Amino acid sequence: MRVKRFVAVDMQEAMEKIKSELGNDAVILHTRYFKEGGFLGFFRKNYVEVTAAADNNQENVALNEGTFAGQKIKKDSIKNDHEIASDLAEMHKMMQEMSLMLENLGEPQFPKMGQVLYHRLKKQEIEDKIAQKIVKLTLEQYSQASLQTKEELNKIFFANLLKPLQKIKYVPAKVKMGEPRILTFIGPTGVGKTTTIAKLAAMSAVLEKKKVALITVDTYRIAAVEQLKTIGDIMNVPVKVIFNPENLQESLREMRDFDVIYIDTAGRSHKNITQVNELKQYLESAHSDEIFLVLASTSKYQDFLDIFDTYRDINVTSLIFTKLDETSNYGSIYNLVCKEEYPISYFANGQNIPDDIEVADPIKLVQMLMKE
Repeated sequence: MRVKRFVAVDMQEAMEKIKSELGNDAVILHTRYFKEGGFLGFFRKNYVEVTAAADNNQENVALNEGTFAGQKIKKDSIKNDHEIASDLAEMHKMMQEMSLMLENLGEPQFPKMGQVLYHRLKKQEIEDKIAQKIVKLTLEQYSQASLQTKEELNKIFFANLLKPLQKIKYVPAKVKMGEPRILTFIGPTGVGKTTTIAKLAAMSAVLEKKKVALITVDTYRIAAVEQLKTIGDIMNVPVKVIFNPENLQESLREMRDFDVIYIDTAGRSHKNITQVNELKQYLESAHSDEIFLVLASTSKYQDFLDIFDTYRDINVTSLIFTKLDETSNYGSIYNLVCKEEYPISYFANGQNIPDDIEVADPIKLVQMLMKE
């Protein structure tokens, strides 16, 4: 398919140029009116710019056929069913090609290697503004590189993706001498908070030989309480079930000789203000050293933003992303971290306790983004 732009003083002249060069079957893709020329801003002339397309393999038809605004009008004799079906299939194919071209008209004009990088980021659903900035910077640095190979291009691309993440790397809170480290986990329903706590608690109790206690204020789900109690029994770790903020303060005082206390909260819908306010009351009583916001990596970027708006006034110290094994798209995570500048503390990628969790490394996120 040939695509060409025509400039004329009016639409009639533009149509004549299009017919002359592309034939009567040409299709108009875009029309733009503008002014040009003149002297000191006066006597400027009106022009029209028309972008049109035509099938390379299709011969010009008779002059009794016309084209207007992408619709082909034929005046020849009535055709049989087979010919009509063939024409419809051809028109459908042409419309698909035009749709693709129209989409590409709004894309940044990068050279071929830049387009490849740009589409890789867009496929991962990285925001357009971020994607364009990274690709532009990569191409500029690559043009000045002494060695211009595909490996060097990917190396520069990787470094530019990593750069925004390095300044917001997770650093655990300092432990207060003689006091337990209180870690609280919050987040929407179904993201895997209880399983995540079980993994971290097992690492602390079994691998690091620390004195660990578990607290749950998730009295909405009996299954969550039972799951935590079962884990506590296996690890020989005490589990407390809390029903109000006052009870939480009392339990924390009783556990002051422990090394680490993990607090599991009920999954709160970020759209339910009553539940969120109730959560805040528990957080005020906990006096946590760290508050982890647990999010499922399968969620959409807009969902992340909505959740953040709800928890905006809570002192979240870091993020935990679960279910990395259930998706191959990590752009929403990258977008969120770049926008909100919250560090990621852990990645969880399965149900096995304590194996399927790891300290989040920015390099790991970039590797996942660049994976073909």
